[in-house]
Amino acid sequence: MQRPLAHKSAVGLLAVLWPGLIGGVVLVWRNDAAPFEIFAGVFWSSVWYFWLARIWLGGPMAIGLMRKALFAICPIMIAATAVAIGITDGEVYPSQMIGVAAALCGIAGGVLLRREDVKRWSLSTVAARTVRQPPDGTAFDLRAVALRQNRGMFGCLMIVVTVLMLLVVGVIGAMLPEGRGMNAPDYIAFMVGVVLVVIVGITGYIRINLQAAAMGVLTVTERHLNEHPWPRLRSVTLSYKGEAAVVDGVRRYPSARLDLSLYDQPDEHHLRLPDDATLHGSIAAALSTHSPEGVFVGWVPRTDATHPVR
Repeated sequence: MQRPLAHKSAVGLLAVLWPGLIGGVVLVWRNDAAPFEIFAGVFWSSVWYFWLARIWLGGPMAIGLMRKALFAICPIMIAATAVAIGITDGEVYPSQMIGVAAALCGIAGGVLLRREDVKRWSLSTVAARTVRQPPDGTAFDLRAVALRQNRGMFGCLMIVVTVLMLLVVGVIGAMLPEGRGMNAPDYIAFMVGVVLVVIVGITGYIRINLQAAAMGVLTVTERHLNEHPWPRLRSVTLSYKGEAAVVDGVRRYPSARLDLSLYDQPDEHHLRLPDDATLHGSIAAALSTHSPEGVFVGWVPRTDATHPVR
């Protein structure tokens, strides 16, 4: 599916928004920029454009979070500017005009990101893809789906954690006197926070890759399910934990899992599935088509404790 023009325009507006905000801050800055302020500006810029990169790649969570942030913050910026102008008896400063222009760019970008064609394209970028198709069945790349989803979710989470960390540091700094020097608690807290965010980010991405690698590829053919021939399987079940719900016309099953019962082994085999309703539907259809009669049970709820994933 081709990238919509509305998506390109929204990313362009948001790319311009940040330099505009930085320009407004520079106009009202009264002191020489210390190394801390320069580092903070570079850090915030890196966070913003990393977020935009996720949006450009079509990440649904990154787009949704940006849309909510824009509609929450930009109207506040406009209202605050109006109040400031009222307090100064109608006197308008260049920094205020830049702030309003940036806020309007943000609102326009949020409206464009809400369009249905952008939503459809974004969902298509994370749709399940099949790989190395066997001649008599279907192969599902669970690893690729899990990587796309978990990396997007983790990236958005790290953005939120980073913002919260910087807000805490800002509150600490606001309570301290000026001229406190580079050894003040807020400077130290900021540097420690940056190091912790980097460590958590690297560790999280390593964990995501290891978990996705364990899923691998699910192959369903006329002869076998993965490495198990159909005559060896007593039953095949798609189970879920919680309440199934219909969202946008698609039934979604939380904590979906593939459960295999074998004749020659007392323990069941469990394979966790990515949280992707389209993928779930495709797997269920393939199992219904290729499994012998009576083997595929279908979707069933489960309330058991956690089981090892094999």
